Amino acid sequence: MARGSGAAIRAARQKGTTALAWASFGVAIVGGTFAAGMWIGEVIRTLLDALPWPWVPALLLLIAVVGVGIDLFVDGAPNQVAIYGGILTPSIATAADGKLGNSISDWTADLVNWLNGSLVEWLGTGSAVGLALACIICSLLMARRVVRKSAGAPAGARGGGPL
Repeated sequence: MARGSGAAIRAARQKGTTALAWASFGVAIVGGTFAAGMWIGEVIRTLLDALPWPWVPALLLLIAVVGVGIDLFVDGAPNQVAIYGGILTPSIATAADGKLGNSISDWTADLVNWLNGSLVEWLGTGSAVGLALACIICSLLMARRVVRKSAGAPAGARGGGPL
């Protein structure tokens, strides 16, 4: 094998790993969006509303949004924080008062409406529960694959820590 071909293969693998990380993040957002409107979101909302400090949901939402932004900025690929943030942020936003929570809730409601229309057309079903659980599980499994693939990459190209 020529010297340059090993580097080309590593570069192609890294690009594939990055694409898989972004796909995982997108699926996590879809799963989190659907979860916010069903029992998973209700459980998170109920737990946050039961706390005696009304500022906690807003603080958690800010931490989630900033954490996802930093995670995406650091290496240009979503890692652990971004995946979990994509899943949990829509549910936290429903419990948080203020413009940030309302904006995220509005965006996720628009996404749910668009996806529900597409689901009925493409799959013949509008079941958000099954899709939410499937997306969350799929995003976590894909993220684990990304971390495993990244562990073999050169130090400068790694995608992040273990899930």
